[in-house]
Amino acid sequence: MAPVKTAPGWREPVLGLPRSALPLAALSAAVTGPLALFAWVLPAGIVMSAFALRAVGMAGTLAVADRVTGPPRRTDRPTLRDIAGAVALVAATATVLADIDGTARWLGLRAGSPRQ
Repeated sequence: MAPVKTAPGWREPVLGLPRSALPLAALSAAVTGPLALFAWVLPAGIVMSAFALRAVGMAGTLAVADRVTGPPRRTDRPTLRDIAGAVALVAATATVLADIDGTARWLGLRAGSPRQ
């Protein structure tokens, strides 16, 4: 059987974890740790609202850090901008799942009526 011709510079794929596995694990811990803490400390009606607010702040901080550090040097690895986008999606999901009426009641506001 004739050998297969490949493009120059092509290498066999290496099986194993990519180099970005450690930042991904750190991101997962940064997302799930506060959620568990909020679920333990806060009343059940405001856990997702508080988590959404924290995730928005974290995404903003990562976006500013990416802007300050300059353009990415390598595009084959995830950048801070990519991680900030992932955290922003987590914040959007938490916002959708949040109980707005429970949060308004906890803050002393009446849901559905104008504030006096």
